[in-house]
Amino acid sequence: MTENTKAEATATTADVEAPAPPPATASSAWWSGRSAEASHAASVERAMGIREALRLYPKAIFWSCVITLVIIMDGYDTALIGSFFGYPAFQQRFGVLVDPAKGSYQVQAKWQTALGLASSLGSIVGIFLNGVLTERFGHKKVLLGAITWLSGAIFIVFFAPTVAVLFAGELLCGLSWGVFTTMGPAYASEVAPVALRAYLEIFVVTCWGIGQLVSNGILDGLNGRHGEWAWRIPVAVQWVWPVIIVPLVLFCPESPWWLVRKNRLAEAEHSFRRLSSVGPEEAKAAVALMVETTELERSLAEGESYLDCFRGDHLWRTEITCVAWSCQALVGFAIVSYATYFFEQAGLPVASAYKLSVGQSSLHFVCNILSVFVTARHGRRPIFLFGALFMATAMFTIGFLAIPHQTVGLGYASATVFLIWFACYEMSLGPATYVIVGETSSTKLRSKTIAIARNAYNVANIISVTVAPYCLNPTEGNWKGKTAFLAGGFCLLTFIWGYFRLPECKGRTYEELDILFNKKIRAKDFRKYDVDADRQIDEKAGVEHHE
Repeated sequence: MTENTKAEATATTADVEAPAPPPATASSAWWSGRSAEASHAASVERAMGIREALRLYPKAIFWSCVITLVIIMDGYDTALIGSFFGYPAFQQRFGVLVDPAKGSYQVQAKWQTALGLASSLGSIVGIFLNGVLTERFGHKKVLLGAITWLSGAIFIVFFAPTVAVLFAGELLCGLSWGVFTTMGPAYASEVAPVALRAYLEIFVVTCWGIGQLVSNGILDGLNGRHGEWAWRIPVAVQWVWPVIIVPLVLFCPESPWWLVRKNRLAEAEHSFRRLSSVGPEEAKAAVALMVETTELERSLAEGESYLDCFRGDHLWRTEITCVAWSCQALVGFAIVSYATYFFEQAGLPVASAYKLSVGQSSLHFVCNILSVFVTARHGRRPIFLFGALFMATAMFTIGFLAIPHQTVGLGYASATVFLIWFACYEMSLGPATYVIVGETSSTKLRSKTIAIARNAYNVANIISVTVAPYCLNPTEGNWKGKTAFLAGGFCLLTFIWGYFRLPECKGRTYEELDILFNKKIRAKDFRKYDVDADRQIDEKAGVEHHE
């Protein structure tokens, strides 16, 4: 046998006996075709610390905060309507006389339910519109349009002659609030580097708390006033926010991720430089990473419709965002939205109930600031789980305190435990959810995923708002503090879901998250999974497969 024949036989045997290399996956194709610019940008972003991020991205922080200011308007109205139900001037204008001897008025439970649902129903439509319109026209144009719409719709609420017209006005205002609640987290997640992502998302929650604080403070200041202006002045304050926000938004840069998805790469580089303090080469590399991440997502799943959010690995990502956001309404089920009214029904005087509401709003602001350090240090998953467990304990405690005959003393005790519960919520599940929603969704489907998630929250909130009056109203269920048993049960369910389904995304770039979700890594293994080692294996497999 000649040497050539032997070589041919050996090669043939090797071809037959050698195991077939693993098939090339989307992630291996991604790694092998990755440009040097994109690799450099990814390495820089992963290695970037807080101080470096603050030095390089002060403009991104500023513009993200500008866009997020619209959340103040949503938080203001949410607190306003819920607090109006216990507001004497509002009760006299839109309620019915229930105690002629005392001259006591109550807004009927059916209208409490309708008004509580109005903004949520409007938000559902506004959120879905935002998911479509933002992807087509960009964040800036859609936001300016929503602010203009809201400024007009407030007139209906301000001049409402009947409770039915008030409902219609709130419904129309809800369209804009739906845009606001999804615009803030989406924009912040797109302009922030990994090191600052949690901080800017937490600022979204802080703005919501600022709105509540201002609302409760104004209501407390006007509580002794009589006549229609006692409730119209708080409504009119909503016209102040557009005057502050619109001039700033006019100069705001568009998201470079959106520009990349529209293939406007030169504009994306210009926008990135407006958001950062890096040079032209670094901006070009960052946009190259955005381009290749976008192409990776397109290779993993075709299409950019709402239906695509429920296909492939996007289904899990949609589940996480939907459940995490819904839990915000469920853990305080039927109580948080009516906190002032809950305090009154628990046995506190009206004046004390409103002062506690102001204190609650102040607590929101302080705890959100503290949560920045907690979330940045411990990640999302452990904070979410611990918060759910602690809040379950607090809610069950409130429920047991309400079993004896209700007294003012027990009312104050219930209010104290509720404020402890609220402080825990604002340092754990409350802010962590916004971070989870912002970073879990893929860049290609972010607006639509966040829209679906926020509407999942709205559905949960609608159920809560619908049930609350029939639990708390003295003319209906009159459960008082025992309503907390419902919330405690939802807290436990939240903990169980989070343990099995919520991954830790802290410190991961969007390209890494795309790969981890595509490989269906178990939730509890996300934090320790080594993507770089996985990359080396994929590259080696790709080389061997090519040979």
